[in-house]
Amino acid sequence: MSRRVPILTKLLGATLLPTVATFAGFGLLAHYIARRSLEEGLGRRLTSVAQAAALAVRSEQVDLLQPGDEESRAYRNVRRKLTELRDATGVQRIYLFDPTATSRGDTETLPIGARYYALDAARSELGLVFAGTAASSVLFTGKDGALYKSGFAPLTPLEGDAGAPRVAAGVDGSAALYEQLAGFRRTLFAASAAGLTFMGALSIVVARFITRPLRRLERAARAIGEGDLTATITATSADEIGYLATTLDTMREQLRARDERLQMMLAGIAHEVRNPLGGMELFAGILRDELAGDMEKLAHVGRIERELGHLKTVVNDFLEYARRARPELTPTDAADLLREVHQVLAADAEREEVGLIVDAPHPARVACDPPQLRRALLNLGRNALQACEAGGQVTLGCSVDGARVRLSVRDTGRGIDPEKRAKIFTPFFTTREKGTGLGLAFVAEIARDHGGTIAVDSAPGQGALFTLHLPRLES
Repeated sequence: MSRRVPILTKLLGATLLPTVATFAGFGLLAHYIARRSLEEGLGRRLTSVAQAAALAVRSEQVDLLQPGDEESRAYRNVRRKLTELRDATGVQRIYLFDPTATSRGDTETLPIGARYYALDAARSELGLVFAGTAASSVLFTGKDGALYKSGFAPLTPLEGDAGAPRVAAGVDGSAALYEQLAGFRRTLFAASAAGLTFMGALSIVVARFITRPLRRLERAARAIGEGDLTATITATSADEIGYLATTLDTMREQLRARDERLQMMLAGIAHEVRNPLGGMELFAGILRDELAGDMEKLAHVGRIERELGHLKTVVNDFLEYARRARPELTPTDAADLLREVHQVLAADAEREEVGLIVDAPHPARVACDPPQLRRALLNLGRNALQACEAGGQVTLGCSVDGARVRLSVRDTGRGIDPEKRAKIFTPFFTTREKGTGLGLAFVAEIARDHGGTIAVDSAPGQGALFTLHLPRLES
């Protein structure tokens, strides 16, 4: 059997999942657009700085520099201009390099002739630069774990030099420039979280507003199923839920009316059947007196009286099963109640030559309707006595198992076949030739009305154990 999923969960899923998907999709799209926008803006800025560096340094100055010239006046002049531009623009680094990615000048301490291995990842962009076009690289992660971006621009060739640029300027953007995107992302996530929290709270309020009347209808339907047809079901809205409430109340009224007609019919049966039964019992007694001494005819009278007694029992069982009132629960010691049942059944047990004992050493308080629970235990006890042969034994037990009280009736009788065990609590099912099949059904209904259950454990030839489980009351 599949697990029940509350409608509140379904409503929250139906409202929150699309909301989460929408916020997530919007957040990802906004982050992607912001990332692209900031990345392009950073690239343009770095490219502009690279172009400014290319204008500040003449190509012929760089061409004359050789490895070892780091202390020369010409190199110090080039490095000074690059450093001033770096400080003025706030970039991370400015450097000069040739098509082989070899350093020709740097604001850092990298010597002339050293190779920039990091430029290998920007070969496509450098191809554009040494063709005479400024370009920028993609974002990359530096050694410190921060994101960077580079801009490149070619230095203007010497006058009269028709060849491609021989030197280019590179500019690395600092991590601080990219913090704008990180800040925006944090703001976006915070806004998304706040929006989701608000939508979640709103969804819960709406879902509860919808499910509250449904829960009332569920409780009303459960009460109807348990036989309570007195409570009116009021429609609180004009929508489908209100229509369902009206329909359910109409059904309740129809069931109540049918129940009243049934009660009237049963009362009529009691009157129309019991009166003739009483008359037949009276005349059977007179006939017995008139036939005193005629044993053959008295045997026939005895059979008539037994059949009348059986018919009277059938009528009483039907009436009690159909007209049983709802239980009025009061705190009761189940152990004391079991001892009362033992006293009532003692004479029957002696007549059947069956041992009857009580095993209830400790108090066990339950909320019950004492007459109804006593009737259920008497029914189980009489069934157990009838199932035993002479010399057998019936044990009435009472024990506490956590939050439950166990009332048990165990016999050493012939047991119950497995195929019959599943049906014995069904109304009108009986294994006896003249049984009504209502006794155990009556016991099961009493257990259910007391918030408990009844179970049976039996096998052919090994007796039977019937156990009532009821909620325990704290002392």
